[in-house]
Amino acid sequence: MSDKKDYYEILEVSRTASKEEIKAAYRTLAKKFHPDLNKDNPKLAEQKFKEISEAYEVLIDDNKRAKYDQYGHAGVASDFGKEGFTWRDFSHVSDLEDIFGHDIFSDFFGRGSIFSDFFGTRKWGFEQPEQRIKRVQVEIMLEQAYRGISTEVAVPRMDVCADCGGTGAARGTTPKTCTYCKGKGEIQQEQLQGFGRIIKIGACHVCGGRGKIIDHPCPSCHGCGEVQKLDKISVKIPQGVDSGTTLRITADKAGGKLKEDIYVIISVQPHPVFHRQGSDIYLEKSITLIEAALGSKVEVPTLDGNALMKIPPGTQTDTLFRLRGSGMPLLKGHGYGDQYVRVMVRTPKDLTKRQRELLEEFEAIEMKK
Repeated sequence: MSDKKDYYEILEVSRTASKEEIKAAYRTLAKKFHPDLNKDNPKLAEQKFKEISEAYEVLIDDNKRAKYDQYGHAGVASDFGKEGFTWRDFSHVSDLEDIFGHDIFSDFFGRGSIFSDFFGTRKWGFEQPEQRIKRVQVEIMLEQAYRGISTEVAVPRMDVCADCGGTGAARGTTPKTCTYCKGKGEIQQEQLQGFGRIIKIGACHVCGGRGKIIDHPCPSCHGCGEVQKLDKISVKIPQGVDSGTTLRITADKAGGKLKEDIYVIISVQPHPVFHRQGSDIYLEKSITLIEAALGSKVEVPTLDGNALMKIPPGTQTDTLFRLRGSGMPLLKGHGYGDQYVRVMVRTPKDLTKRQRELLEEFEAIEMKK
């Protein structure tokens, strides 16, 4: 069992909290653990800020939240690296800007700040998107996870905007040099602390770190100089995968369509009949009172078709039967899990007069035993 603290507890919200409630909770806690307000214990503030940001990253995302609600921390482990959540995995920078303003890069996460270890000493504080590990989510049905499938996956990539040639400016216009940072894209600030001086270097808040001002943005790329394109690649998903299974697709095996490796994260949809636990499958089967009392053979569904299951005489409701080898294929090994069938005995309704008489006679005999 994971020793990590529950994400809902970290953000101090209920498990039914709305996105608005989660955002409000994160805003409150982020301000509470701002380093300027925790100078007596900055390391604890760092840890707490990272903890609430990890919880926010999961709970504000519908897909991550659904996996966390169903599988706990194990369900979202594959969304982060081997070392767990890092700031490279944080995808809500704009929310931080809404809280702290556009100077966040220079004032909060720039070089020299106590958070610089989290984001490294790159020019803008955060890693640029093209240098992150690409992750692609693929949703499949349980039957497909049972058999394994080959499917096409659309992998997004950024390409130079053809309309502006990457300048970000509309046709017929050119970007101007930012006078605030003099085209450098970064600004330097000095702070006196104790007997020393701290120099913070961060992105220019006027030009966003580009060194250029665009008065007339390109309508195709909205001024960023790049547009998103999709590369479709074929991915073979093996038998037995579960939600959270991560497949690494290397560039050399993608038919020349990838410039870098990607990670395909599998999400298996809930099934209306079968409930999966690891490699085992569970379901409920309704049987009649006569089948339970006298014994019978009943047909039960499996992922490989229907199977006959023997019901011994005198079976009670809630009895659990096992069908060996009728579960999911073992992802790392040979063989299959089992299928467990919980029988529920149906009580007859709307008895005829004769049926009631027979049951009363049966009850009378039972009571004399």
